[in-house]
Amino acid sequence: ETVGAGQNEVDIVRTAHTTLVVEAPGMGDDVQAIKAGIMEIADILVVNKSDRPGAGGTVRALKTMLEITRPTAHQSLVDHHGILEQVTTPAKIEYETWIPPVIQTVATEIDRVEPLIEAIETHQAYLGQTDQDGHLEAQRLKIELVDRLQAELLRQIMGNMGDELLTDLIRQVQKRTLTPQQAVEQAIRSYYQPKISPQTS
Repeated sequence: ETVGAGQNEVDIVRTAHTTLVVEAPGMGDDVQAIKAGIMEIADILVVNKSDRPGAGGTVRALKTMLEITRPTAHQSLVDHHGILEQVTTPAKIEYETWIPPVIQTVATEIDRVEPLIEAIETHQAYLGQTDQDGHLEAQRLKIELVDRLQAELLRQIMGNMGDELLTDLIRQVQKRTLTPQQAVEQAIRSYYQPKISPQTS
């Protein structure tokens, strides 16, 4: 379960094999979901508290969004140089596109939760049958390795650079004699520049 919205909400796909997007009637969450970009990561859409007024409207709104985004296009989250991005690919690729079902639940009533359990099991079976399980795991591992590589390189560069060079680069950016990108490139060059030790006679 995630909290808040934005990138942290989307990053759950790095860990979870089946991602649920849970909405509630009467809160305008269908519009919020569209703005936050989390519709595209949903494997299953859930309308909880579906015994409340307005649940039918929320279901219709979500189904309308599905008709707009799928199956004419398949949204995938992929890594591009370690950054999670959305790419649009044709609906018919090497596997049959999964269309997220819209499930109505009432969390306090077990019989109103069982359809969701069945939907999760169906999606897990789909991943196994289409070999998406292994593909997603490899993708997540690649993202994790790139993240760790970035963190380690940053640690090494910052440790090598020292406060004096960093302060000088900041000063030059403030004076507009360097752009931030130029400052970064100069910091990287200072890291890879061969260390010349004094020659002894």
